[in-house]
Amino acid sequence: MLTLRNARLFIACADSGTLTAAAGVLNVSQPAATKSLAQLEGALGGTLFERSGRRLTLTALGEALLPRARALVQQARDMEAEARRWRSGDDGLIRLGAGPAVAFSLLPDAVKRFYGSGNAARLTVRSGAAGELIERLRRGELDLVVADRGDDEADPGLATRALPDQSLAAAVRPGHPALAGAPLEDFRIATATPPERLRQFPLGWNAGAPGIVCDDYGVLARACAVSDHILIAPAPVMARILAEHALVPLSGEVSALVVRPALIWRADAPASAAREALCACFEGVT
Repeated sequence: MLTLRNARLFIACADSGTLTAAAGVLNVSQPAATKSLAQLEGALGGTLFERSGRRLTLTALGEALLPRARALVQQARDMEAEARRWRSGDDGLIRLGAGPAVAFSLLPDAVKRFYGSGNAARLTVRSGAAGELIERLRRGELDLVVADRGDDEADPGLATRALPDQSLAAAVRPGHPALAGAPLEDFRIATATPPERLRQFPLGWNAGAPGIVCDDYGVLARACAVSDHILIAPAPVMARILAEHALVPLSGEVSALVVRPALIWRADAPASAAREALCACFEGVT
């Protein structure tokens, strides 16, 4: 019989590679873990692992069923979390992940709209690289991510709603040698964690590897104000930076790359009126 207990054991065995390690993760004895795994394989009518000494390797059946086991355990976590929020009266909590560009440019106006319209939901925000945030979303640690969506719109496990694409812009400090005609390729760039697509759409002047990578555009702007690095940022981010920092924009196309921000959540996540209201606020920011 399939239960949450032996589904967790299945996952722990797959992740750790041995029954001993899986038993330790779940705080059960090895004989109990061995018995539970045998019961699960009997109920499913096939072996989930090949045994080689103490090592466990997924069979074809195990590979096919592991995603379902993970989904089952995640749904149980979701149910427990939702029940806790109802018991505590905290059902309006939204755990938001914001990519670097979103955190600097779109987030302040979206939050202003959200609370200005009378929403009382509590909001916690985690900022970081898009890939890291999306992994946390998949693990159920975040409810919504607003970040460069990359290729994740093709992931059936995620629901996405596109926001307007953003082109890239460049800026330097006043008196920068590039403003007097020095070749741009002589200077390193400063940017947030670049999307993987930057490999297909290199910067227009054959720029080298980034000299500074930081997911806080405020830090990047201040660093470029006192160095010869060239700041690269999405156009909405750059507009805010130029209004707040003494930097000078560089003219011309930076790259054919566009940043593709989107609202992203797990396709199987419970419906949330507060999450939908926050999404509408992001969509209303221009």
